[in-house]
Amino acid sequence: MRRNKQLEQRLDAAQRQRLCVWGLNASQRCSLAKRAKAGELQCIYKGMYVRPDYWGSLDGAERYRHIIRSLAAKHPQWVFSEMTAAALHGINESTRHMRNVNIAVTRNTYQHDYGLLRHHYMADIQYEVVDGVRVTPLHRTAFDCMRKHTFPDALAIGEAVLRKRLASKKSLRDFFEQSQGKGRNQALRALEYATGRTENGGEAYALGVIVEEGFTCPTLQEEIIYPFDLAHRDRVDYAWHTADGRLIVAELDGRVKYRDPVMFHGSLSDTIIAEKEREERIRQIADEVVRFSFREAMKREPLVRKLMHAGVPRSSVGANED
Repeated sequence: MRRNKQLEQRLDAAQRQRLCVWGLNASQRCSLAKRAKAGELQCIYKGMYVRPDYWGSLDGAERYRHIIRSLAAKHPQWVFSEMTAAALHGINESTRHMRNVNIAVTRNTYQHDYGLLRHHYMADIQYEVVDGVRVTPLHRTAFDCMRKHTFPDALAIGEAVLRKRLASKKSLRDFFEQSQGKGRNQALRALEYATGRTENGGEAYALGVIVEEGFTCPTLQEEIIYPFDLAHRDRVDYAWHTADGRLIVAELDGRVKYRDPVMFHGSLSDTIIAEKEREERIRQIADEVVRFSFREAMKREPLVRKLMHAGVPRSSVGANED
């Protein structure tokens, strides 16, 4: 298909602004659709297009933010809420919650949900601008996410806020206690377990499963000193010191360290060797070492079975039980 200089300029400008392109009239919409059919462009949302190679260079979270920024440019009156707002604030780290587009509406602007759009009624919509997008303020966003989602997802939101030092635990608690809405008690309960010491959303989610399943809350990111070489100090994701003097360690498999060159210790092979050496040092100190995947945490039963086999203390009451 013949090169369209004006379209190429629009695509270049959109990429600089981290946006998609869309047709401004029927003719442009038709042209964009034809180029997508020919494989020159990729339609990534209704009526919105990008270059395929550019889209392939973005991770899942940034792809979602591209869509939201583009929708905000097309609909400047929209205020994004819940997990969509959380993604813009940087506290929703899970692509599982980057599928729908959440919008705050009043009684006068309410519409039925359609496509990927989800409308959420708010009596008084307040917003702030983040990355050029109108979103519900941080505290309101955290409250809505933590009261409406599962305990592990709620804890992951609270952990992200504290880890990134976007707000204090006290200010969150004060806001939650003064707010109304179904699920407020869960939001407050999840907040009590949040410390900001997990390193990422996956670790925070798994911690939520561990707590909700009634296991004793572990120490997070405990430093283990290797006695045969004091230069080695290895932090572990979760650690338990039992009443009988045993040390139990649990580690969430972080496969990103093998996929992201930024995480490499030299080459990929050097990274793999360094991780194996680290695990061997930990196994020489700990009485039990449990390794599990995020999928096992989501399924719960595999993680529960591993922790029980290792002897992690467990009560009969989980975090969501009164």
